[in-house]
Amino acid sequence: MVIAIRADGGSKIGMGHIMRTLVLSKELSKNNDVFYVCRVDKSLTDKYKTGIEKIKSEGFYVKEIRENFILYDMKNITADLLITDSYAVNELYFDETKKMFNYTAYIDDMNLFYYNVDFLINQNINALDFKYKANDATRLLLGSKYVMLRDEFRNVPHKNIKEKPENIMITVGGSDPNHITEHILNCIKPLKYNFHVIVGPSFEKDNNLKKFSGENIKLYYNGDMLKIMQKCDIAISASGSTLYELAACGVPTLGLIAADNQQGIAEKMDELGILINMGWYNKLPREVLINNITSFCDNFTLRKEISERAKCKIDGKGANRIVESLKAARR
Repeated sequence: MVIAIRADGGSKIGMGHIMRTLVLSKELSKNNDVFYVCRVDKSLTDKYKTGIEKIKSEGFYVKEIRENFILYDMKNITADLLITDSYAVNELYFDETKKMFNYTAYIDDMNLFYYNVDFLINQNINALDFKYKANDATRLLLGSKYVMLRDEFRNVPHKNIKEKPENIMITVGGSDPNHITEHILNCIKPLKYNFHVIVGPSFEKDNNLKKFSGENIKLYYNGDMLKIMQKCDIAISASGSTLYELAACGVPTLGLIAADNQQGIAEKMDELGILINMGWYNKLPREVLINNITSFCDNFTLRKEISERAKCKIDGKGANRIVESLKAARR
């Protein structure tokens, strides 16, 4: 079967759509012909460039479409199945693409539309709380059993929780247009921990992070996320897809909300006791952040409980389940 995956990523819109579809693409490509469909912006900034480069670096062909002529250019795409993971959609998009392809699927976070698709996928832990409106025949694949984890995060060994944490990971995602990382680093200067800071592929090239690099602050460009998570005792993370990797590794995590689609995830994980939700990044003053870090580090029992509960929630088989569901529905 020929499968087209439409996804976008870049410095202004993040890399989450790209990263999770790459997990699914690799699983699908074992028995199917898979390629990507991506918007392009011909301006000098080209906000989709880093996303397209990432896809190509993983060995997938990219068919470009113009950002202001999406549906018009989609008519020139030939595939049996279209999987879309993008916020640049509406109900017209679903209706029209349903006519163009034998099967259509949408990977959702927000529950904003009536979904005229064959498959509706939401890997997030709060997905079962959504009351989706879709066709009677639409196959709903909802919840954390469908989390698309990279191979290296499957079957991760048990995490040893230290009584006194030493290493703290900081990650806000593939891009940081709101300079959240810089705000955190400004706040944590007086703390006597080792900080391991992830600089995502779509961070602004002229960011100010290098000035923080020093004895107890290490910056990672294209770092090995699994090794860093295994090394660190706790994490401070935006509440996107990285939370599922941290959960699979059993890393006790302080979450912050960096975008609208992260709020429900952070709140649900906090409710389930697998995360401490610190709230919106722009409502997190220095003293509150420091208090959260110090109290979390001082509470061995809480960190151990969060680690164990989080690891039980994510088994790493989500991409396989999605592929099997797509396969079964076509028989």
